[in-house]
Amino acid sequence: MLQGFQVNKLTKHIVAAAGALLLAGCNSTTGSSIGNLIAFNSTTPPPVQSMAKVDKVECPSIDVPEGTSNVRMGEGASLRHQYSLGDMSRECTIENGQIAIRVGVTGRVLAGPAGGAGSFSVPVRVGIRRESDQKIVTSKTYRLAAAIPAGGTQASFSVVSEPLYVPFTREEANEDYMVVVGFDRGGGAAPKATRARR
Repeated sequence: MLQGFQVNKLTKHIVAAAGALLLAGCNSTTGSSIGNLIAFNSTTPPPVQSMAKVDKVECPSIDVPEGTSNVRMGEGASLRHQYSLGDMSRECTIENGQIAIRVGVTGRVLAGPAGGAGSFSVPVRVGIRRESDQKIVTSKTYRLAAAIPAGGTQASFSVVSEPLYVPFTREEANEDYMVVVGFDRGGGAAPKATRARR
């Protein structure tokens, strides 16, 4: 009888140990999978998002090279129309290690003594100049529509450029680059670099 009691006791210990191992296995594998499924709708958790520092940047200033802020068609009493730049602004963000620069430009078309109503395609070039060698590193020309109505004397135009990308090297990007805006008078040629600043 004692021997049978000892066998039963040993069996209970084995069952208890197996149960503990089974529970431990559930907690370490199945349990975490179920927890992930509840929390993330997947058996595996999503990767931990990096909390990398977002870099700041000093946005470059805007330069309007001499001779590119106005375009006149005719002179004096023969002046038909004049294009003139108005307000400008820029915005800079960091995207994948580059500076993305967006530029907003407004302006007007004015009718002269010999001009009048009509539709116009105004060529405005927006570019980024590298200050170390005064080279235009990227640019885009926009042909902006403007229409002076019958009996009117002027019309407005505006554009917000697509992002222009240049390498990000430091926060003081205003020391490395300059935003260049002007009327494109050379059939696609970039405006000549000058030191005049706006």
